[in-house]
Amino acid sequence: MNIEAILTALQSADDKLAISCAISSVGLKSRIDMVGQVKSDSPGAAIGEREPYLREKTVAEFKQELQSFGADYQGKDFLLVLTHELNQAEYELRYFALTQINIAADEVLLLAEKGERVALREHYQEPEIEE
Repeated sequence: MNIEAILTALQSADDKLAISCAISSVGLKSRIDMVGQVKSDSPGAAIGEREPYLREKTVAEFKQELQSFGADYQGKDFLLVLTHELNQAEYELRYFALTQINIAADEVLLLAEKGERVALREHYQEPEIEE
């Protein structure tokens, strides 16, 4: 889904509803940590439990953040980014495209129902801490 399709889908949602994300292939449901440029020329949201103080976004906040993207981002797939810890020294960023939005009475759920975009996966080493 691109930004225009997301904004169209959210027109019928109450602006005060909370936003959550779900990635069915990994069995994860999470709040949004940050919305922004997640890859070169790709809009998206960082999700997961890596940050201990995730903020609950409302539909109104999420729409406002989506509207801040320029024209270059409008046709791009909106990606959900999950940080996957491999061990204490390594982690990966895994990317999933937003495919559907479910609007319920108590929340809006952004769904990534297709598998990971493996070609986009990034592998990182945790920085070593000198003692």
